[in-house]
Amino acid sequence: MQKFAIGTAITALFAAGAIGLAGTTAAAPTGGSNAADTVKALRDMGYTVQINGSLTGSLDECTVTDVHGLSNTDAAGQRVDAGQFATAYVDISCPSLND
Repeated sequence: MQKFAIGTAITALFAAGAIGLAGTTAAAPTGGSNAADTVKALRDMGYTVQINGSLTGSLDECTVTDVHGLSNTDAAGQRVDAGQFATAYVDISCPSLND
């Protein structure tokens, strides 16, 4: 019976850890959002931001297709390793100049 209780406790800890990690990644910007808002959010979190893609006009007109290089964040969306230099790479898609 004691082995069952220990196994159940360990399983519960792993489940809680997985739920906790899922909450921290939700705070990070994701693809499909406005590029200017995403860049601002990442800078507010302490990242240096590198934009990948052709910026043909205002960043407000562009959409994020992907974000790379994010480290762990806490529930408030702040980087856990804020003392270290980190760059977030934001892939963007902007409207063509010919449109």
